[in-house]
Parts: sequence; C-alpha cells; structure tokens
Amino acid sequence: MKKTITKREQTRKMTILAMFIAIIATLGLVPSVLGSTLGFIKISLTPPVEATIIHIPVLIGGALLGRKFSVYLGLAFGVVSNIAAFLYASPLFIYPWVAILPRFLFGLMIYDVTKFFVKITKNRLIGTGISFFILTLIHTIMVLALMSTSYSMVLGTGNYVDDFVPYVLLLFALNIPWASLIEMSLAAIIGSVIVVRLSNYLSINNNNIYSEVESE
Repeated sequence: MKKTITKREQTRKMTILAMFIAIIATLGLVPSVLGSTLGFIKISLTPPVEATIIHIPVLIGGALLGRKFSVYLGLAFGVVSNIAAFLYASPLFIYPWVAILPRFLFGLMIYDVTKFFVKITKNRLIGTGISFFILTLIHTIMVLALMSTSYSMVLGTGNYVDDFVPYVLLLFALNIPWASLIEMSLAAIIGSVIVVRLSNYLSINNNNIYSEVESE
C-alpha cells in the first residue's frame, strides 16, 4: 500500500528536487577548462571521445524521489540541453524534439525501470546498477535516433533517407558508440552507489523505491 506524505515532507521533496535541478543546470551550462561544459568528461583527444555525466543526477533523483519528480528532472535536463545548444552553438540540439522529448521520456521511465530490476534481482545495488546501465542505453538510442532528423536539416541534404548512412558514419567517426559505453558504465557504477547510500538519508517517511519493493 502506498504511503502518504505530509505537507512538510512534500516541501522537503521539492527542496531536494530543486537541488538536483541546480546540479543538472550547473553541469549542462557552466563551461569547463577543457571546452564544452562541466557535464562532459574528456576521455581522449585523439581520437576525440567525450562522455556526458549530466544524465546521472537525473537517474539518481528520479530513483529517489519517485515517478512524478523523475519527469520533472527529465524535463529540466531537456530544457538545459536546449538552452546550452544556443549558448554553445550546438545546432543539432536546437530543436525541442531532439533536446527535450527524449529526456522527458527518459525521466518517465526511470522510477519504474529501476523498481523492476531491484525487485527481480532482490538486491538494491545490483538492481539499480543494471537499470541505470539500461536506462542510459535507452536514452542514448532515443537521442541519436531523433538527432538524425536535425542532422539532415542542419548538416545534410534535407532528405532523411539520403542522410541516414552519412549520419551513422559520423557517429562512428566521433566515437559515439565508445563514449556511450563509458556513459552507461559510469551511470551504473557511480549512480547506483550514490542512490543506495542516499536512500538511507533522504528517505521520506520510509517512502522510497526500496521500501516499496521490500513491502510487496
């Protein structure tokens, strides 16, 4: 049975949500000394490989705060990405269906997917790690699929069919598959450890993803 929370606890949840949104905005908008923003880790210069970590606080917050707040975090991620596209001249992400839509869907899935894997593995750390790995993969696939449309409009011929193969070749040239694997691994390892630890301190009236699974 789902537990209810008081107005004070709801306010606490909103405060935690605001903290996660602030982290997402900082990672997505504040420039780093290596170029791009703080949310991108430079793996190597030759070949050029960057892995993003902006989605990790979205995963953590979504798993901790619940489905509704997870959607808010996904939307915040998308809006920040859209704003950053204009600030840092990233034309492939200036379209809302590329920057915002996949992040909204990403946020919508986080809580339920994490709960599912925690339930079937019967282990908080392993279940969360598997779910974060898979969720990051799904997020990457959605973004890259929709970004093919903006590639065609901005850098291609405008014909999606003709531009599909060049787009895929560009992804491999930029080492996107390798960067995505790193992103998935970082999310699984770092995200799961933080979520499990924070769940003990940020649980509201013992109402969190793990208590729900264990009470079923």
